[in-house]
Amino acid sequence: MSDISLENVLVSNFQTSAEADKITEMLKGKLGLSVRYRVARLAIGRSLGEPNFPTQNADAQGKTIKGDLLFGLDEYPLWVGLLITNIKNHIPKAELTIATLQNAVRRHWQRGIMLLLDDWNEAGEDPRKFWEILIHRRAMLPDTVSRPDKFGEVHRGEEMGFTGTAKAIHVELGKGMDAPYEQYIRLVNGVGTSPHMAIMGQSGSGKTRIMKEVLKQIHIQTTAPVILLDLGKGDLANDTALIDTLGAKILRVPEDGIPLDMFYGSKQNDEVATDTVMSFRDSFSNVVQGKLGPKQLDNLREALKPLFSTQEKITLEDVRSWLDQFYEENDLKMDSVMSTINDLTQYTIFRPDYSPLQFFSQSWIITFAHAHDTIKNLAVFLLMDALNTYMKRLPEAPQDSEGHRAIRLVLAVDEARHLLSSRHDALSDNIRLHRSKGLVVTLASQSPDDYDGKSDDYMENIGLPICFNTNAVATKVLQNMFRGRVSFSSLPPGVFMTVKDSKPIKVKAF
Repeated sequence: MSDISLENVLVSNFQTSAEADKITEMLKGKLGLSVRYRVARLAIGRSLGEPNFPTQNADAQGKTIKGDLLFGLDEYPLWVGLLITNIKNHIPKAELTIATLQNAVRRHWQRGIMLLLDDWNEAGEDPRKFWEILIHRRAMLPDTVSRPDKFGEVHRGEEMGFTGTAKAIHVELGKGMDAPYEQYIRLVNGVGTSPHMAIMGQSGSGKTRIMKEVLKQIHIQTTAPVILLDLGKGDLANDTALIDTLGAKILRVPEDGIPLDMFYGSKQNDEVATDTVMSFRDSFSNVVQGKLGPKQLDNLREALKPLFSTQEKITLEDVRSWLDQFYEENDLKMDSVMSTINDLTQYTIFRPDYSPLQFFSQSWIITFAHAHDTIKNLAVFLLMDALNTYMKRLPEAPQDSEGHRAIRLVLAVDEARHLLSSRHDALSDNIRLHRSKGLVVTLASQSPDDYDGKSDDYMENIGLPICFNTNAVATKVLQNMFRGRVSFSSLPPGVFMTVKDSKPIKVKAF
């Protein structure tokens, strides 16, 4: 007879071997995680994905951790169900006791941490590559799900927003200038290639024109929503042909607040609230003049954690109010944190009207022509954070019989130089991690140099480079794409260089 109850699980101690515990501590530090249980969950989940039950004994000499921390108060029924199902599938006659569950956790934790260590070494001890390996190569995710996610939005068929149809999507970009002078047609969502595009060229070279053509062709074939950020002069908001083709709504920041709940679902549980606060803190820190000190960063977290844990539809005015109250209660002097948030709340940068599901199911052209850099940067950073969180919650996009993945959403950024130079983590995640979710990212900027020398080399994740006239020297990654040093300075307007079958070619776009 089973002595397992969910209440017993919460108060029971779980542990792994001494060796596995040391590796858990090591990975916790390397991955920048604050608590052991997050690594333990990764390890157990990694092992549960294997086809057999772990048979190697674990010595049970590692540090103990209570069930409520290990599994989480919201997720523990799911973890217990997965573990018990795994036990019964592989050891049908096993007696279901707390000791049996503890033994299974011990073994799965040990095997899983060793597998994670292999993944860590394969990633060259690079945290971002490690996460990419886990998400794209280790996870066995279904194409569809039929349950509400932890944020309460149902991701099921048409209720998930735009789901997309899996089929081959091609864009016609012009005519090759070398014999046999054929039309250059690019397969966007080919198997084993990235759908993301980088369009580079000086002002007047044709980069914005080709970007608009790409967006229109993809949208016509897929009807996928397009989020187009114009970080330049704002002319795209006046392009009626583009607006009509995309069916886009126009937002001019700061005259128009972005109608998106940037912190949607933060009060779901303590872990989500903490993650949301940390993301906001990182974005906010990037727009403050001068570097924030450790105490200021700590104040931001302590002041805002209660807000994000308890309130829905949070505005920047709410953030300012809670910061102001925290500073007053702790007798803190005016500093760059308060002066910046006071400046930002002179405008309505966003309004929490739409959930991410509602917002990202529509096409938008968002311009920042009259916005101060602080306003523009924070709005874009928060939008990148919200998109990153939204894409993480989606199941993988469906694929057809030939492996073409459905395109669910297109993110396009014109004049992306400053966004690229910010090294914002959410932009990197959107480019690196979410193409399997059906996200296509198109970036237009004036020079290949905009991609060079960053902590995260975006060009490594670009499937199609399009280079118009520019005096800049190609980055090392771009040189690898073109199989050698290339110059774009002699290209006439309307002509670009790209890669076809691993060889550089010239294409006349118009």
